[in-house]
Amino acid sequence: MNRFIEWDHLDVRVDGARLATLVPVVPPVERIGLHFSDGLLRVHGVLRKFIAVPFSVEIREIVPSGLTVRVPLSSASAFGGIPIPQFLFGLMKGRLPAELVRLEAPATLVVSLDRFLPTFVDAEVREIRIVDGGLAVTLGAGGADLPPSGR
Repeated sequence: MNRFIEWDHLDVRVDGARLATLVPVVPPVERIGLHFSDGLLRVHGVLRKFIAVPFSVEIREIVPSGLTVRVPLSSASAFGGIPIPQFLFGLMKGRLPAELVRLEAPATLVVSLDRFLPTFVDAEVREIRIVDGGLAVTLGAGGADLPPSGR
């Protein structure tokens, strides 16, 4: 389909600090933060279950397929180093906002990006790299039309 604007390949960057503001904080999680460094995204926060439990999770890759992104979670720990078994991620399954993200076993977040794109934009995510301060995203062929008129 012909679009008003088309591209064959597009490289964009996503600011990590702004992305962090979009991460939903769902009980029992009280706080969450993201730290982006070359090839590693460290998620840290506090979970409240009788007592405050500090935790961290490492993300080493983000795997796109079209407009679906899979985020394998690894090296989860509590209290600064006690390993968290992956099956415990299943406890969060029913608490995640289903319209934004779902959890696949054993510990992979699945996000559908079409919810974040306007209807007049067509894009395919080819690659997402974790870089200092955020994400580097490569889009494959796509395009956009003018937004619908407000008249």
